[in-house]
Amino acid sequence: MKKYQEVEAKYALKNLEEVIERIKLLGIEMVKEEEHQKDTYYSAPNRDFLAEEIVSEWLRIRETDRQSTLNYKLWLPVGAKIQNQCKEFETEISDVYAVKQILSHLSFAEIAIVDKVRKSWVYEKIEISIDMVQNLGSFIELEYTENIDDDQIEKINKYFDELLSKLHAQVGERDRRGYAYALIEMRKANEV
Repeated sequence: MKKYQEVEAKYALKNLEEVIERIKLLGIEMVKEEEHQKDTYYSAPNRDFLAEEIVSEWLRIRETDRQSTLNYKLWLPVGAKIQNQCKEFETEISDVYAVKQILSHLSFAEIAIVDKVRKSWVYEKIEISIDMVQNLGSFIELEYTENIDDDQIEKINKYFDELLSKLHAQVGERDRRGYAYALIEMRKANEV
């Protein structure tokens, strides 16, 4: 069964090396060793995903050495300042160039490219990813890997906090808007 709903939390990570050492010390299973990911984000021609103060949806092509995927996320509740889950639909694509051309000819606008290196581990149904994002720095992302019911979301988010503590992670505020949004905001600030 595919999973079309996810709960995740992402934070700027202030002590990258210490957290990686802690992960090793705890014997947490590595599932992805230094994977380069290039994420190209698009906005739809019939509505601007960035028009609202709170971005609630993203369309992305992710390219890695192993595969390429097309992904759509709808963050819930739509428009809320605190979005704690999302509907996610993702599929593998065999010809990235063709898909990019299709999107371009259908007037989907490329709005950001996120270039990062990701390492991932799994601990008690939580995927722990550490991202080194070009122009943004280091981040830690926690994602619950199982299917969920709506009544589990608060419990999962509390467990994320406990896991961050167990990893001795020194983090900034929770990033609820994503790397693409941060890069777009950075670009806007530089245009002024």
